Parts: sequence; structure tokens; C-alpha cells
Amino acid sequence: MIVSNLSSYLPLFINVEGLKVLVVGGGKVGTKRALKFAESKAIVYVVSLEFKDENELRLFDNIHLIKNDARYLPENFLSRFNIIVVATNDKELNERICETCKKLGKLCNNPTNPDSSNFIVPIYGIEKGVGIAITTFGKSSLTSKYLLDLIRSNILKENIFSLVDTMGKVKEILKLNVTEPSIRFMFYSKIFYDDKFRYYVDRGEIDLAIQRAREIIYGR
Repeated sequence: MIVSNLSSYLPLFINVEGLKVLVVGGGKVGTKRALKFAESKAIVYVVSLEFKDENELRLFDNIHLIKNDARYLPENFLSRFNIIVVATNDKELNERICETCKKLGKLCNNPTNPDSSNFIVPIYGIEKGVGIAITTFGKSSLTSKYLLDLIRSNILKENIFSLVDTMGKVKEILKLNVTEPSIRFMFYSKIFYDDKFRYYVDRGEIDLAIQRAREIIYGR
């Protein structure tokens, strides 16, 4: 199934370190989700009667395995978690748990039916301070991965990473020297689109790029 109401979705990058994440289901999808959250330093609990890759899950100190029947998870148990992923092979059970979690004000992801979820886990990558996330809202994860690979191979070159880092330095200079936010943004945009500034960045001459930014700020 695919998402029917796209207008209500807002893309976010969430720092999950220390958050409590419940994964219901110990199969391939549940294991993949549990490992991904654990790698991002969330505190992960996996509930299932069986665990497909138990040895791999036990490699993480922040993954806790609970052998239990997912059909009988009470609300007071679900309410302990910030994020819930339902990944059993029972579609009706997944939807029922997700609906309960949403009523409790929790974030719930149902990989088998994004329409019953209130958040989606996209295909994403983070490299040298640049994060890119892509979703087709349940249509095709392979297409999302293909698009991410295209961006990585055709757009994320060294000059782009240099541009990101240099604009970060420009932002700090502007914060120290220009108090009015609207004027700061005006300078920020002017510097970003300045041909000479971009020429220096593309050539890796960052000191000259910063010098050019200062010239624009101070009107020299």
C-alpha cells in the first residue's frame, strides 16, 4: 500500500539518541529496523516469539529482546516508548497496534501499510555533513535507493562539500558581525550566488573564498 494523503507529511531529521524504540516483530524487517535505530544510539526493545537474527541483535548492548506474543501488548506497555515500529507478518495486528500507539500520541511506523503510520523511514544517507533522505511513500524503496545513488554519484562532489563547509563559516562570520536576521540572510544569499566566491570554492581556495565573503559584508 502507498500513502494517500501526502500533504500532511513534513520531512524531519530526528536525533534518536536515548529515545526508547519498540520494534514489534523479530523477522527480517523488524531486525533491520532495530539495527538501524540501535546504530543511531536509540534504546531498542524487540518483542517477538522468535528472532530471525538473534545473534546479530545481541551484538548491541542497547538492544533488548523480549520474548512475548505481540497480540497481547497492553497500552501501558506501549506508552513507555517514544517510537514504535510494527513489523509482524499479521497485517491486521500491525494496523491495530499502530492505531493504539497513535492514540497514545506516539510515533508509529508500519512498513507494510504506510497509510496507517504517522511517520515513514526513508532511504537516506549522511556524508561529510550532508544528509539526504528520499521516500516514494510506499511505492518503491528500490527507486528511492536508485535516486539516492544518483545524487551521490552525480551531485555530491568535493566542491559541494567544500561549499557546505565554507557557507557554514560564512554563517558564523555573519552572526558575529550582523545582528539583524533579515540583513544577515540578504548577505548570506548574496555571498552564496557571488561568482567570484563560488569560483574560489570550486578551486578549493577556501581562504580566498572567505576573504571574498568579508569583502561583500564590509562593502570593500
